[in-house]
Amino acid sequence: MTQASTIDSNLVGIQAIEADICAGKFAEAAAAINAMIVASPSDPRIYLSAAMLARAARNPKQEIISLQYAVAAAPQWPPAHGELAKALSREGHHGNAVALANRAVELAPQEMATIEVAVAVANAAGDFATAQRHLQSALALRPSDSSIRKALGICLERQGRFGEAEPHWRAMLEQNPDDASALGWLGLCLIGLDRKSEACVVLQRAVTLWPEHPSLPFHLAVARGETPSTQPREMIQQLFDGYAGRFDQHLVQQLKYDVPKRVAKIIRERHPGLDVSVLDLGCGTGLLGANLGRIGRAFVGVDVSPRMIEHAARHNVYTELRETDLLDELRRTTADSFDCVTANDVFIYVGDLSEVIPSAFKVLRSGGALIFSCETADESEGALVLRPSKRYAHSRSSVEALCQRAGFGNCDIAPIELRFDLGNVPIVGFMVVAQKR
Repeated sequence: MTQASTIDSNLVGIQAIEADICAGKFAEAAAAINAMIVASPSDPRIYLSAAMLARAARNPKQEIISLQYAVAAAPQWPPAHGELAKALSREGHHGNAVALANRAVELAPQEMATIEVAVAVANAAGDFATAQRHLQSALALRPSDSSIRKALGICLERQGRFGEAEPHWRAMLEQNPDDASALGWLGLCLIGLDRKSEACVVLQRAVTLWPEHPSLPFHLAVARGETPSTQPREMIQQLFDGYAGRFDQHLVQQLKYDVPKRVAKIIRERHPGLDVSVLDLGCGTGLLGANLGRIGRAFVGVDVSPRMIEHAARHNVYTELRETDLLDELRRTTADSFDCVTANDVFIYVGDLSEVIPSAFKVLRSGGALIFSCETADESEGALVLRPSKRYAHSRSSVEALCQRAGFGNCDIAPIELRFDLGNVPIVGFMVVAQKR
């Protein structure tokens, strides 16, 4: 029997292995995989089955090793590179993932499935330029595919390349003038181009066609020059679900974000033995937990992004993690429940704090502290300002007044640099420690 016929005969065995994995028969699948590797060590499909088993068993390290064997067995086979790229991307190894996905496209430049993997991996890495390049190749292969054109338009807008994005939305609307999604994206594009009067017309039509869409009224208000009181939950969730896989690396290592470290230090100074309970609002990937470690009492993390919650759970320090809106959590939390309530760079997405701060006061025990950060709005700008970044800035005096009206006693406010932004520009903010009497 030739090697080719041996490999072909492996297909039945591989299908049986995958059926066992789907049925939860992991031991049987592992035994069959080992036997097939001994018989056909050069068949890359067996290593893909081994990776499938490892993923089902929640063993990402073994999944990656198995896929590395697949690539070694068939270095010119695009699916092996693509599957390894996806596995590495899920584990946050974005640089290697993008390189492997790019290699897969080089091996199969006409395969849409391979290009789709490359786009997904590049987007997860925040490498929108690479995603754009692959999407342009895909559109050249399928010029009438509106889903590809839409993805390319979104990719260009993420890079702030609004002038290049606009023709794609116009082309989609030529095909379907009632495409509310394309109208919405075109409206955002026009806001980015500072053509707000045009954006108002486009977004009003989008709202009329899709009145239940959660974010369109927000963007319409921005186009009108208004300051919406808060961002829609769905908008925040979508943003951070897409950001979760590279959040820590990008924010901490590249943008020098250290607010959670500062807050952890404040908590340690107030409670040296860490016999303390903490409600971490907008916990994200759990950076406060990573910096604070285990504490003596309840450590509850709250976030609207399920992907962020998944990453926070990996630190294994929170006693409970809840996927919910922070204001909803504060409303249903019993009074006098926590020693500390924290919100690290969270209120920049919440906006109006008129209910949040009194609700946090309610859930704190006597002597407890609300600790949070804000981006700074100049007093001449007003109490609440929505920046072009879609982040809110607050005036110091308005925040201090809200804390005093809520009943907080001491309210220490200190200026800080929250992080750096594009072009290595520091984002100026302030840290608040408001103590309940």
